[in-house]
Amino acid sequence: MVADISREIVRVHANHYGRGPTKAKTIWRDEIVVCVLQDIFTKSEQVLIDAGKFEQVRANRQIFQDAVAPLLCQVVEQATGATVRSFLSQVSADGAAAEVFLLERSPEG
Repeated sequence: MVADISREIVRVHANHYGRGPTKAKTIWRDEIVVCVLQDIFTKSEQVLIDAGKFEQVRANRQIFQDAVAPLLCQVVEQATGATVRSFLSQVSADGAAAEVFLLERSPEG
């Protein structure tokens, strides 16, 4: 199931950024799902980062992530059968990113 989440998150990135990460790993523990992505930047983003403009790239990615958040949450909800209550996304200058999903806890858990 976590491999399916990784694959689908990579697909969303590829379809909406024009390029997906080259590596992805998802971990699901209790009500937390984390997908770590590597080698995420497009060529144009890497040019900007190399020119010292990482903060602009990060800001643009954050705006974009806000727009695709419903798609990413849908991937996790379909795979886990749980509702995503919070979604957090972060990117680092070295090309790694983390997509964090906090799931609703079941009444008995």
